[in-house]
Amino acid sequence: MVASTDIKFYVHTNNNAPQLQNAYGSMINVLDACLIDGIQIGVVSSLTASGNTVTATFGAAHNLMQYQVIKITGANQPEFNGEHRILSIPDTSSFTFELAAAPSVSTATGTISASLPPLGWEKPFSSSNPNGGGKAAYRSLNPLLPSRPFLRVVDELDPAYTATYAKFAKVGIVEDMSDIDTMIGVQAPFDPANPDKNWVATGSGTTVINGWARWYYACSNEFSASTSNDTQSLATGNRFYVVVGNSEYFYVFPASTPSSIYALPYGFGAFHSVLDADGSATFLNSTLNNNAANNILNKQGYTGLVGTHTNQKTSLHRSFNQNAASVLATALSLGVAANVYSGASDYIGSSTLNNESYFAPIFLNESILRGRVKGLYWLFQNKPNNHMEAFMRNGEIYLAVMIGASSGGFAGQGQIICRIG
Repeated sequence: MVASTDIKFYVHTNNNAPQLQNAYGSMINVLDACLIDGIQIGVVSSLTASGNTVTATFGAAHNLMQYQVIKITGANQPEFNGEHRILSIPDTSSFTFELAAAPSVSTATGTISASLPPLGWEKPFSSSNPNGGGKAAYRSLNPLLPSRPFLRVVDELDPAYTATYAKFAKVGIVEDMSDIDTMIGVQAPFDPANPDKNWVATGSGTTVINGWARWYYACSNEFSASTSNDTQSLATGNRFYVVVGNSEYFYVFPASTPSSIYALPYGFGAFHSVLDADGSATFLNSTLNNNAANNILNKQGYTGLVGTHTNQKTSLHRSFNQNAASVLATALSLGVAANVYSGASDYIGSSTLNNESYFAPIFLNESILRGRVKGLYWLFQNKPNNHMEAFMRNGEIYLAVMIGASSGGFAGQGQIICRIG
């Protein structure tokens, strides 16, 4: 059976992928490519079939990963065109994929190219800033979702913030919008006593407070208790990231320094609600804090979907009874121990237990159990997989991502699992 292409993923090492750098606009550039535009990989030198297995060959390294979804266009024989999941990578300039049936010819003709297709979202509103970056509002195009609120992203320098400080996008759920700066209905997170808390900085200098829900992509250190405040100097260079998702949800895992492979898990979109009727089953995962720039904090201690620490919260669009209120949820999973942080400890024995890793779904607990996030799982062993290792389990494909996964007072790293096919 031909592999599904619903879930897609993108990495910073892909040809022509936008990069997360010490520059405003970096996060919007990545989201535009992965959600809206796709990424061009290059011209295909040849497409050759053996039965229903096709080998695509390039004139140079394609820098793709096994199980990524590739889009072929330009073949004169239409059966070659379309989206395909990469089955294998024989060498750096070729990969294979499978067709439903053997094609009409063994070698395709035409001017053929390959790209990483987008997840299939829309960006109805945006603005640019002459000093770099801008604002953007993204929304799923799936009409079958019970609700389709916007992800509003502000990835530009706030007038009260210092340009050399840590870079992050301010993000929030917005129920409806008429333009990039006109927000209608429920927002999350939201403080009715301070409606601008998530969007407008207050104060100045090292004590400036800039935003509430943050997607960090450039800081001095995500974890160190002594060098992780936002006023520290930043290194130049490209950061690791991986984006995973589909037309309903996505996760973005950015590392904040060029030398790090450990990322913070951010995400937005639909979750699977356990309620009989839930017209607002949308989550936003971020580093959720309203601390000043000079506050020494471990960012993973304020990032949801990582562990069970009291500060690790995920924002939800409306409460379980659909009241017009911003609410927060705590992540839960298999209850093997207190203070669980995904992939940070051997909660159920050695990381080589039975030569396989064990993971479980992640649930969102509001004041009641609200639902389960899609395509993301907690590990209960200490980093049992290699960095960005893809593997199959029971006919499904998964990807292991290194993350910051520890409590607010403990600086440490772990691993989390994404379903990719």
